[in-house]
Amino acid sequence: MEYCVNLDTVHLKRNRLGRWEGGCIESLKGLLDCPTISCLDIQDNYLDDPAILEEILMKMPNLKVLYMMNNPCVKTIKGYRKTIITQIPTLTYLDDRPVFEDDRRRAEAWSRGGIEEERLEMKKIKQEKDDKHWANHEAFRLMVNKARDTKKNEAEADKEAKDYKKKSMKEMMAAARSAKEEGRGEETGQFSVK
Repeated sequence: MEYCVNLDTVHLKRNRLGRWEGGCIESLKGLLDCPTISCLDIQDNYLDDPAILEEILMKMPNLKVLYMMNNPCVKTIKGYRKTIITQIPTLTYLDDRPVFEDDRRRAEAWSRGGIEEERLEMKKIKQEKDDKHWANHEAFRLMVNKARDTKKNEAEADKEAKDYKKKSMKEMMAAARSAKEEGRGEETGQFSVK
């Protein structure tokens, strides 16, 4: 496999891995020769040695997707999903679902201090989400108020402009009337005298 320099996906599902002489680790050792692997499907095999996590999977630098269900070792790894997520920091998908940032934080808390630490982290995550929700809510409220104020200011400015225009038209009309009455404007031809 060391010659497969662009290999990124390996499907070894239902290949009887771990069934033959040499065991699980020997049957997967070739994966280490290809550091470009990012997706690995080894589900439905006979992998029963939990040491494959430390000996093989943790040493794969680009592993992002791992399918390992239906192997005997899954049942022997304590807190299987949390342990795998904690031990392989590059992982974004494990078995049947994605690994979200919250999943990773919970798994790391669990590995630090068990279920109590995980519960504290869950409360912290919930508080952060609530704070973010209310911050977004407040930002939206401020945006609406600003838009409302801007619209109100524009309406007031439009009204003032119309009032000024109306007032200046009235003044111009009044000035024209008074000029007509005084007889000014005949020489300029602005209006005719009857």
